[in-house]
Amino acid sequence: MNVTSSRPQVLWLILVATLFLGSLAKAFDTVILDPGHGDFDRGAAIGYVYEKHLALDTARRVEQLLKKEGLKVVMTRSRDVFIPLQDRSATGNRYSNAIFVSIHYNYSRGGSGNGVETFYHFSKGYTLAAYIQAYLVQRTRMTNRGVKNASFHVIRKTERNPAVLVECGFVSNPTERARMLTGEFRARIAEGIAQGIIAYKRAK
Repeated sequence: MNVTSSRPQVLWLILVATLFLGSLAKAFDTVILDPGHGDFDRGAAIGYVYEKHLALDTARRVEQLLKKEGLKVVMTRSRDVFIPLQDRSATGNRYSNAIFVSIHYNYSRGGSGNGVETFYHFSKGYTLAAYIQAYLVQRTRMTNRGVKNASFHVIRKTERNPAVLVECGFVSNPTERARMLTGEFRARIAEGIAQGIIAYKRAK
């Protein structure tokens, strides 16, 4: 697997987020985790490998790690059910002193895509995205696709709290798919997301 982000680059990204954007980090005690897709909406799929299952398993792992740190965690779904996008963003707006993290796995035609990326819509979500992206790359050593602005419904309509959407690798990439099918690697992904959230909280 290609690794384009070295440890110094990761630390530089964290430093930038801390020095120049740290003031945007707000106090929070609740993390809303949003595992993408569910039920008939399989998300990215190759054979019997479905994004909906990978996202839910990863979110559950993140949930346990955050609870160990004393944070409250709300899951938009905790089983294989379909939750409409507007209901997901409504949950993201329901709580004060919260952040919203939507967890997904990616897909590209031809299987050429690789790496992880984190999206934000409003500027208040950028710092959170930067921390999660940095720690996710550091923990998994996957290609760093960067922090990007996007208009995905769940982060565009979650207006009350900082909101990000994380793409944890490509189901369509045979190498990444083989890795994400192992519990050990999904645990690394979850650790990267959780560590980014905790670092963001400590930076306030």
